[in-house]
Amino acid sequence: MAEFPIDPDATLTPLTYECVVEAAREFHLPPKLLFSILKIEGGTVGKVSANTNGTYDIGPMQINTIWLSTFEDYVSRDEILYNGCTNVRVGTWILKSRILEAKDDFWLGVGNYHSYTPERSQWYRKKVYEASLTFGED
Repeated sequence: MAEFPIDPDATLTPLTYECVVEAAREFHLPPKLLFSILKIEGGTVGKVSANTNGTYDIGPMQINTIWLSTFEDYVSRDEILYNGCTNVRVGTWILKSRILEAKDDFWLGVGNYHSYTPERSQWYRKKVYEASLTFGED
């Protein structure tokens, strides 16, 4: 597997509470859902995690590198990796697209943010739901 190039001198722009709330508002999702996903993903600004299939997950929402070409006309790889607000906005767009794709099954869409494999999707839905119980009401 090839190394994912990172810039050790990059300026990191942290993810803020306000960024998460704004992304939730923009994409009409509960903020608690985004905070739960961030908790489960365990990513941070500048974090890169290698996957067994040769892709990488980057930043707070651990956005898979397969998405980079989708966004290349709008935002750079480095912005997604090093800017927390950009990362959560892109991740929320992906999440919303998965939820819309699942039509009437909101939680299936949440699971599909992680994987289309039924077992992995179900595992992820359960983890996100359990994490959401640790946050207060929206």
